[in-house]
Amino acid sequence: MLGRWLLDFWHGYVVMSLRGERIPELLNRATEQGILFWEIKQVGENVYRLKMHRKDVARLRALLSKTRTRIRFERKRGVPFLAWRARRRKFFVAGALTFFISLYALTSFVWEVEVSGDLQRLQQERILQAASEIGIHRGMRIGKLPDTDILQNQLLDKIPELFWAGVQIQGTKISIQVVEKVPGIEAPSNQPQNIVASKKGVVKQIQPHRGVAMVKRETLVVPGQVLISGTLDDGKTRVHASGVVKAAVWYTSKLTVALKTSRKAFTGEAVEKQFLTFFGHPVQIWGYGKVPFENAEETSEDKALKIGDFVFPIQFRTTTYQEVEAEQVTLTKEQAEEEALRLARMDLQGKIGEDAEFTKQKVLRSTIKDGNLEVEVFSEVLENIGTPQG
Repeated sequence: MLGRWLLDFWHGYVVMSLRGERIPELLNRATEQGILFWEIKQVGENVYRLKMHRKDVARLRALLSKTRTRIRFERKRGVPFLAWRARRRKFFVAGALTFFISLYALTSFVWEVEVSGDLQRLQQERILQAASEIGIHRGMRIGKLPDTDILQNQLLDKIPELFWAGVQIQGTKISIQVVEKVPGIEAPSNQPQNIVASKKGVVKQIQPHRGVAMVKRETLVVPGQVLISGTLDDGKTRVHASGVVKAAVWYTSKLTVALKTSRKAFTGEAVEKQFLTFFGHPVQIWGYGKVPFENAEETSEDKALKIGDFVFPIQFRTTTYQEVEAEQVTLTKEQAEEEALRLARMDLQGKIGEDAEFTKQKVLRSTIKDGNLEVEVFSEVLENIGTPQG
């Protein structure tokens, strides 16, 4: 539909109304001669509105007198009519072209350089001078500037007192953000490096903070494959690549879950004892006597004694003893499989880090043997697999 409209617009068409009693005859005779009409609507008694190509208007005029039909042009659309109007308004067209050319030229150059940051020892003038030496100055053609990563590294080389520098191109303005080095704090390494895959997986998210992304989402990667390259687009400049690459990684865990087991169960019975502690040594003041439970779980809560902001070296301690009993539990196969999934998550958590996320888990197979359920668990984890490579 869009292609047809573009073709009609290119050739030019008119919107017109026809008035007369023999319009159906006119349309039939015109169609027989190959004249094309579209969007024909009757808008009144013996009045029709329609569209037709510009080139067919002359052929239609011969039929108008034969059918005693009057014609009125309402709108003219398309490239031929625009060109005709442009020839009649040469100064307007020339002015418009001049405006757009000037606008393009003005937006192709740097017109403002701004420096921001909490500067203590460095002066803005020195930063602006160093920026000018690497090409960041008013009047510089934006298209000729290298990648911002290259500019940032060049600026750090020019001013060793800088801890970090960021360059951002915003239209015709370049913003330079800087952070000075603080004595005693080591600046991030600028040694060239790549970020490579530490594990096999399918990339789901890639966020290069510095460097060039070398893989796309839904790409299968293998250990050692470069994910974020420290070599920039110019092929020469190497930087300390950094970023986050999260991938779906798969694990298989084999576990054994006992179908019969015992666990602690609180009976609801409890006793309390109170103590005063002096420099960490407790002295009992209430709740004398032996704890009346054979098995109990002990919890303590300390409260400091203080007046205003002054804290005494004495604490009030309440110790609670809750009775517990061993409870025998027999798990069904489904319950044992759920326990296996939980144990697999706990086992993997120490290997994958806290920021990793389990996205899928399922039991591949399970068999009962000698009162235990032997389970094989599949886990899919979304984790950061990027690791530095010098």
